[in-house]
Amino acid sequence: MRRFFNRSAIGSIAILFGLYLVLFNRFGPERFHGLVWKLRRPGQMTIVEALAMEMEAAKPPEGSLPVFTEIVKPMPFEVSVTYTGTVAPLNEELVVARVTGRLTWMPYYAGDQIKRGQVVAKLDNAGGEYAAREAEATYGALAALHERHMAEAEKEQAESQKRQAQAMVQAAKAMQAEAEKMVAEKRAMLMEAQSMAQQSQASVIEAEQNLQLSQAQLKEAERMVTALESELQTVKEQIDEADAELKRTLQEVDVSKQELAMAQADLNYWQAEIERAKTLYEQKAISKDELQREIAQYETAKAKVKAAEAKVRQAQAMVQAAEARKRQAQNMMRQKEAELSAAKERVKQAEAMVEMAKAKLAQMKAMAQATQAKVEQAKASLEAAQARAKQAIAELERAKAVVEEAQASIHRAQRHVLHAEALKAQMQASLTAAKIVRGYTEIRTLTDGYVVERLVAPGTLVTAGTPILRIAQLDYVRIQAFVSEKDLAEIQVGTPVTIEGIWGTGQRTQSKSEVVAKVTSVFPSADPTTRTGLVEAIVPNANLRFLPGQSVTVKIVKRKIDNALTVPNTAITQFNGQPAVWVAVRTSATQRTEYTCPMHPEVRSDKMGKCPKCGMDLVPTKRTLTTAKTEYTCPMHPEVRSEKMGKCPKCGMDLVPTKRQIGETKIAQIRLVQLGETDGQRTLILHGLNEGDEVIVRGWQSLKEGMLVTSVKEGELPEVLSTPPSSQGVGHQHGGY
Repeated sequence: MRRFFNRSAIGSIAILFGLYLVLFNRFGPERFHGLVWKLRRPGQMTIVEALAMEMEAAKPPEGSLPVFTEIVKPMPFEVSVTYTGTVAPLNEELVVARVTGRLTWMPYYAGDQIKRGQVVAKLDNAGGEYAAREAEATYGALAALHERHMAEAEKEQAESQKRQAQAMVQAAKAMQAEAEKMVAEKRAMLMEAQSMAQQSQASVIEAEQNLQLSQAQLKEAERMVTALESELQTVKEQIDEADAELKRTLQEVDVSKQELAMAQADLNYWQAEIERAKTLYEQKAISKDELQREIAQYETAKAKVKAAEAKVRQAQAMVQAAEARKRQAQNMMRQKEAELSAAKERVKQAEAMVEMAKAKLAQMKAMAQATQAKVEQAKASLEAAQARAKQAIAELERAKAVVEEAQASIHRAQRHVLHAEALKAQMQASLTAAKIVRGYTEIRTLTDGYVVERLVAPGTLVTAGTPILRIAQLDYVRIQAFVSEKDLAEIQVGTPVTIEGIWGTGQRTQSKSEVVAKVTSVFPSADPTTRTGLVEAIVPNANLRFLPGQSVTVKIVKRKIDNALTVPNTAITQFNGQPAVWVAVRTSATQRTEYTCPMHPEVRSDKMGKCPKCGMDLVPTKRTLTTAKTEYTCPMHPEVRSEKMGKCPKCGMDLVPTKRQIGETKIAQIRLVQLGETDGQRTLILHGLNEGDEVIVRGWQSLKEGMLVTSVKEGELPEVLSTPPSSQGVGHQHGGY
């Protein structure tokens, strides 16, 4: 017996008993007893408890209908209209023959690309007719050149006669020249004196203007000094503001660094925790789900560290921005101080210029009086010289009569030369026209584009004006739509439009897309039959995604409303023949608290207890207060809920508010509304709704006035209730409650 109950055996038994007590107190009798037990942190749920919690949270309150709602709030809204439009080329060129001939070469067909100036067709030369015309015009030009030479000989003879007649008047001109020379000298003296007088007077005026300008510059310099002193004071205030901003941002950097340190400490904790969990998982002491939850906590901590680092970088960037603003303000202050110093220097210079202008004005007035006396003396000398000049003019007139007769002969010879030159020009024009007509046998295009129609075939005899090809310019196209008169009044050049169509044909991949453009023209006339007007938008056509004649959908934005109350079209119904919407109105109600089993929802009780089937604790299904209150929960343990802020009893984290309201219920009410324009998805509400109203968008088809409803996400709505109104008829009628 002593061999079995020695000190070592008794010590081992004591250690095992102590370990039993520790595990019993740690995990409790329910988890400790059994064949398999696992380590869990305080507050950790089992899989069964988690599923039960999720089932209870997802289930709407009993007796209410789940619906998908939307809060009415102002938002931008575009009032638009949609029409079917047609694509037209930007420009079309009809290539025509300009002369008669047989078409011998034209290898282009519809779809071929053509460049400007490219030869697209060739004609024959009509059996040599165009070459004969060119030769005839060449001979006529040579004959006209001979006629011109003869006329120039006559002109030379007439000019010789004129030179002889001019020799006869040389003596008369010599007499006149001597008299005119004297008159010119006296006139020059007078003009010089008058010029000096004008210059003196102009100098006086200029001196007065310089004085006024100097005085104005002095005033402007003084004004600039005052303005720069005010600007310098403003810059100093900006520097003070920049210093305050820099201090604030430095404090934000310190706070961000503290938050980063806290997040890094939490990450270090979870990094050690995940290593311990991996070791326990390898020893099969914990399940894979528990290991994954540990990993999720580690990833969450890592994300918080990254967010804190981003916040630190953002705060540091704000510090740099504040320092840059401070440096900019300091540079501005130095600049303004330099400008102020320069402005004060300009004030001194302007004062000196004013004194100089006054002295120069007095000097110019004295010079003006002296020059006026010289003008009077020059006038008397000029009158005596003009009397002698009149006598010389009479002699000159008699000599001019002989010269005029010789000049008449020259005029006749010049007219003969002009006639010969006109004949030469006429023949040269005929030669040029013959060459141009012969060049018309090669037909070229005037624009870049694509062949859209081939009108004749090679071998055809064409005449001048016969069209042979139609070429369309497609790098830009015209999108045209006929718009009704009531919409036409709200559309103008520059109105935004959205063009929707199917791009690509043939071997190109087809795809439906949109192109945003603007209205480029509104035709100033309407069709009296259809009561429509043509609206056009010119858009780029890269890769030929638009083809002439193609049908497109044109959406024209007539006007924009910045703050409009709108609802989805799926929320609109009819009540007694008038448009209406269903709204969810919040209210509060008192109900009894009911308890149920998470695993057996059919088990219900009015008080707490155990499930008679599995023994699990019953949980409350409803918590009702007399007024709606905000509920708080733990981010790590969603099963922990409280009516006030505090700490989680399991992990110690701060409780956060949830979107759920305790004891809050909503009832359905129908409201008549006045509708405005629609864009196909949403409709403008003119009257009947207010900002903040909760409109029921989906699930209202089975509602009646006063029914309890619960707002759920659109994906959580049952399929039978999520069917849009379009499948059940938009005009869903309600005749009563």
